[in-house]
Amino acid sequence: MKKIVLAAIAATFATFSFAADGDFHFGKSQKKGNTYFSNEVSSDVLHHISPKNSNYDDYSKFAGIKDEVIAEYLGGTVNVGVDATVSMQDMYNNWNRRNDDDNYPYYISDWAADFYVEFNAFDMISFGFSDELYTEGSYLPVWADNIEPGDYSTKGFSVLVRPIDKFTFGAGFDFPAKMFGPEKNGYPKNEYNMAIGANFDSDDLSIGGSIRGIGTDDAFTLGAYASIKSIDKLLLNLGFTHSKGGDVGLGNVAFVTPYSYWDKDKGWVNMLNAVGIYGKDIVSAGAVFDAGSFVLSADVAFNLDGDYDGHGSDYTVNGVRYWHSKGGYDFYTAVEFGYDFTDTLGLDVKGFLLYDFGDETVLVNGKYRSLDSTIGIYPKIIFSLNKKHTLSGGIIIQSNLDSDFGYTEIALPVSWKYVY
Repeated sequence: MKKIVLAAIAATFATFSFAADGDFHFGKSQKKGNTYFSNEVSSDVLHHISPKNSNYDDYSKFAGIKDEVIAEYLGGTVNVGVDATVSMQDMYNNWNRRNDDDNYPYYISDWAADFYVEFNAFDMISFGFSDELYTEGSYLPVWADNIEPGDYSTKGFSVLVRPIDKFTFGAGFDFPAKMFGPEKNGYPKNEYNMAIGANFDSDDLSIGGSIRGIGTDDAFTLGAYASIKSIDKLLLNLGFTHSKGGDVGLGNVAFVTPYSYWDKDKGWVNMLNAVGIYGKDIVSAGAVFDAGSFVLSADVAFNLDGDYDGHGSDYTVNGVRYWHSKGGYDFYTAVEFGYDFTDTLGLDVKGFLLYDFGDETVLVNGKYRSLDSTIGIYPKIIFSLNKKHTLSGGIIIQSNLDSDFGYTEIALPVSWKYVY
């Protein structure tokens, strides 16, 4: 299931705090009481791709529309929340159909729903179902998501014990993927994934982590994370993630996911889809400097196993077989600048870089070679009509520098969000 992203409702340092009273990981939100509801309608409007390979023409298509609803109720004894997203796009777009007819009808291209239920049965013990709780240090503010092993609860059934204030111990298991559909990331498929974790959270320091996939093979992961909050106006998150199978890391850290498309004259035009970092051992750091109307954030992540290919796929273009791993890159960094001109008007600018230090992750004509860098910039204007309605619009320019399978992609994201 799609993870509920903290940044969807986050604006201040309070976003990064998880209360010991059983709040879900978006429990510390903008809500004024025990309920929270938001609806966001968004679209990239346009996906325009210019392949670096001069043999292929530019390609443009309407990007589709997405609607996301987040609702939460904290009742003390029972806390529940749901995050549901539905996307609509042209059937002709993005992998779906080799069809020369641009008038093919639109359809529901994706439906994702995440939820949680937590029952506070006793003063110190709670029972959760799909109750993901992330330690603060696993959060990267520009990426706007948590590294997966930072979840010290589980997506399945979990027991949470809070023996003292500010400390939470979690244990549980995730249900086999076959009970709910296809397995995630290719595996595990039919295993009950045991997990344990803990988190300590004070005003100055948060530290915690998890051990997941206990009793499994490639699914075994562990993570340790810390968040330092004692410095005035500065938040610093640090983390280490280990994955036996090399399948955990930073997924899509790009602003848009590049995709291959069908050209009626030349067949499939393929892009390098590596837009993240996967590896056995990853170190990460995130920082936020909040000076009120001015906020500066930064992310850094480094794959210590540069020669590890991880899990991926191969494809053939013009008789040449290519391979790319899920991430392939060794280094990711990003910065974000936010400034409020007035109470109603603000500017936000993000930029990122994915860099490969020379490990050979792409197979061409039987030989491996390294990945060229991927870079992106995303400025946007945010306009708050009032405390409930927010409009935003911007432009994304993202480029992979590979001469054969690289691209420059442009998108025009806009959104309207309603919160109460």
